[in-house]
Amino acid sequence: MEVRRDKSVAHAVGDARRPQVYYGLRVNRSYPQGAAKMTCRIRLGLFLFLSLTATAGCGETAPEEAPRPAAISISPSSSILTALGETVEFTARVDDQYGEAFVGTVGWTSSDAAVITVSAGGVASAVANGAATLTASIGTVSATVPVEVAQAAAALVVVSGGGQEGVAGNPLPEIVQVRVDDPGGSPAADVAVDFTAVSGHGTAEPSTVITGGDGLVATTWTLGEVVGIQTLTAQAGVASIDVRAAVGEVPPPADSAIYGVSFVATWSSRTHPNGFPSGAHFSPLIGATHNGGVRFWANGDTATDGIEDMAETGATGQLASEIRARIPGDALAVVTGPGIGSPGTGTISNLVVTKDHPLVTLVTMIAPSPDWFVGVSGLSLRDEFAQWREELEVILYPYDAGTDDGTVYTSANANTSPRAPIRNLRGTAPFSDAPIGTFTFKRQGAGRE
Repeated sequence: MEVRRDKSVAHAVGDARRPQVYYGLRVNRSYPQGAAKMTCRIRLGLFLFLSLTATAGCGETAPEEAPRPAAISISPSSSILTALGETVEFTARVDDQYGEAFVGTVGWTSSDAAVITVSAGGVASAVANGAATLTASIGTVSATVPVEVAQAAAALVVVSGGGQEGVAGNPLPEIVQVRVDDPGGSPAADVAVDFTAVSGHGTAEPSTVITGGDGLVATTWTLGEVVGIQTLTAQAGVASIDVRAAVGEVPPPADSAIYGVSFVATWSSRTHPNGFPSGAHFSPLIGATHNGGVRFWANGDTATDGIEDMAETGATGQLASEIRARIPGDALAVVTGPGIGSPGTGTISNLVVTKDHPLVTLVTMIAPSPDWFVGVSGLSLRDEFAQWREELEVILYPYDAGTDDGTVYTSANANTSPRAPIRNLRGTAPFSDAPIGTFTFKRQGAGRE
């Protein structure tokens, strides 16, 4: 059988002998000897039907497959969290089989929720030291990202054993116990703490201890031969603290001391990602040097008008008036400093304290906010032996002044009536467990002897 285009063959039936054009199928069949050959031709109509059918089957383009998830990429590709409660937000991009972005809902899971939890939106939170894998999935497509929690030492606190009096060359009667806190203020586990003393100030045994789950370490301090105040330093990473003990008579301190203050603001979208505002800043610093006869604010107190103005608007005039009303007497001076952006750093120079006014109160508004602030209240710059501290760092957490009902940074004004007690907002939305910043008081020199 053959298919061809034939113009020369005459019609085999009838007597019309005109040439005709055929497109199609020629079938030759041989008959028994003596019989005539018959040529069967299928005319154009049938052939066109067959050829159209063949064309449809051979040349038609198949419909394009609908987009479907084909690949997921996660950013960032890994993360190490150094504080319990610290968070990191992961984003997942889904591409279809054509390499274009695919719109759909991605699900998130953690391989170990005892180490890392993850929200439906991809925000991972540190729960305990360890490692876990987060999985982002949509349909049958998934991707993973490794996350590790390794608490770092941010601050050390003397729990017990400081301020003892002892005999040269002998162990102190009480062990020295220190707690290590991570950047979020939680006790840090699995951190090495080294205890060292300068020459003449004795030795510690053991000299290196690993913190437990409570962040605690302990050592026995055998005093050296130096008469007066001896110092043992506990250090973990870049964080350290001095433990002091007295041998014999302690010399009297200077009547006054001069300090510099450094305010380091760490409040940021990384440390506090929940609704972090644009234009984040702190109002000008305002406070006082004073004694224990006056308190300008405290956790659990009701805010004064001055604290309300500072916390709601950043204004300092009313609080400065409240301080001046106690001068002379319980207050020595009004303390002021610059406002700063966040993250950022601001400083105060020549802050003077005296033996009669050794306390410092210092506050600044978290802005924008309804009535939130950070600060210290009645902080003493003298140690357990009434000596002036050489350096003191204070980790700052947010407070609610209790004067406005707002719950987000940009809430409209809504006065709280009656005023609620001042309260700590650490770990309360929109804040995480992370600090807002630090105040560091560093002695610049002695005042009057």
